[in-house]
Amino acid sequence: MNLNLNLKEKVNPNDIFVIISCMFVILASNISVTTGAIVLFCASFFYISFNVGKDIIKKYFNAESDENNSDSKNNNELISLVKENINYEKHRKIGLLLIAVGALFTVADLIWVSGVPLFDPASRKFLNVGFTALAHLLPLGWAIVVSCTEMSKKKVFGYSLVFAALVALLGYRTQVIILLLSTIFVMYYNNKLSNKQVVYPVVGLALIVIVMSVLRFYSLNIGGNPIVSRIQLTMNILDMIVQNFEGNLQGVLHTAIFSSYKLIPGVSSGPRTIVANSLGIEGVTITPTIFGAVFADFGYLGLIPYFGSLGMFIGALHYISSKLNGVFMGIYAILIAYLLAGIETGILDLDVVFFFGLGAFSLVYGLYEAFKVKKLKNKDKIKTKIE
Repeated sequence: MNLNLNLKEKVNPNDIFVIISCMFVILASNISVTTGAIVLFCASFFYISFNVGKDIIKKYFNAESDENNSDSKNNNELISLVKENINYEKHRKIGLLLIAVGALFTVADLIWVSGVPLFDPASRKFLNVGFTALAHLLPLGWAIVVSCTEMSKKKVFGYSLVFAALVALLGYRTQVIILLLSTIFVMYYNNKLSNKQVVYPVVGLALIVIVMSVLRFYSLNIGGNPIVSRIQLTMNILDMIVQNFEGNLQGVLHTAIFSSYKLIPGVSSGPRTIVANSLGIEGVTITPTIFGAVFADFGYLGLIPYFGSLGMFIGALHYISSKLNGVFMGIYAILIAYLLAGIETGILDLDVVFFFGLGAFSLVYGLYEAFKVKKLKNKDKIKTKIE
């Protein structure tokens, strides 16, 4: 495995995934060797699978019948033709609609709870689940708009901070991270931020996360380091899962994503509540990390297909989104933001799974548009030969 450390090249999400996973292992020095090895193996396997998925889609776009043209020329020509068939103004309007819906339900959620969970974390449990899920559309809408609209960097980050402040009122740090991180990804992969320039918003995001974490610890009267202690706690939970729950839950955590909303038969508790109850803890929810959720449900053998398919999917979508931009890039930026946050929290929320479903749809949509263009080009070639 060769991490991309060339300062002139883009840093890919699989690079970041490996780096953050290594940081989690280093900061949680009291976990077992087995647990650390599982995290590093999964991160490495995801890294390799990402490159495989990206290469497969790249070859699909390069698969032209004209032997006189180079693959690179064919690839650029095909992408240009696909982009000509896409209505980016429609994409922008979709983004604006999602922002409006997300903002509306954020305000509705605050009215419902009759308070501000950011300053009163205990009131967060009274938020309306449906309103909160719809409020999460705001970051997605903003990521799509940024990808489709020419705006100055000051405007982009100015609006981002306004939207982040609104989202923060619900008391969820993760959503603030998702909104700001996805904005940075859109700007970065759309070549509006260089490797050097991206450092500043990343540092700014880190400071915002630290401030929110300190405020949360202070309001709950919790001691310790708000960043390191959270990582250590989560990794200790993972260690307990590895030591005691190899495949024991038999898929319950992942089916609970849907059964807890009564969409399918099954347990009524949410995945994180099940993790807490399995450890003998009542009245709280516990994040099992992206690794722990898979290990508890499917054991060692489940890690390979999960991180293999996840890596290939993200890699394929990375290539499509970086070439076509628009709604593709907006959805992709949200997914990799959730993916990186999921290293700690896991991918166990219905709205997050819905976003991954949107990512799969956008991938199929991009391939279908490419297929149509290639089909038309082949028809034109046949017609030219006949004439």
